[in-house]
Amino acid sequence: MCRKIYGYLEEVNEMKNEVKLLPIDAKSQLIFKNLMTLHLHDLSEFADDLKINSEGLFEYDGIEYYFKSEDLKPFFIYVNTDIAGFVLLNSGKYVSENIDYSVHELFLMKAYRKKGIASIVVEKLFELYKGNYKVVQLYHNTPAINF
Repeated sequence: MCRKIYGYLEEVNEMKNEVKLLPIDAKSQLIFKNLMTLHLHDLSEFADDLKINSEGLFEYDGIEYYFKSEDLKPFFIYVNTDIAGFVLLNSGKYVSENIDYSVHELFLMKAYRKKGIASIVVEKLFELYKGNYKVVQLYHNTPAINF
């Protein structure tokens, strides 16, 4: 059992250099919106109020604010040269009192899950943006609890 754990930790440590967070700029909004649709599709399993629009897509209310406010920071998650997902970091007026940052959304495509990538992403955020954090997930989204 210990070997498996140590082997897993070695894999995660090696992967740290492969995982990058790159800010999402306005030119990449379409990619971001497309990934958000995948994310919301996944979340619809845990939230009955998530419905598709008339075009068959899930929409994220307020997504445009991530390109208008300095308190909202969207990042693509890259593994090597491939986009693996995104993370949304909120601060300022978008977080509760005594909280500096909130990991508002974290999405990884299925091929990148259960490999320690989400933990690496959060660790990188903690290193880049020092402060008090709030990290939450939907109550029934048990896979997200163990990221």
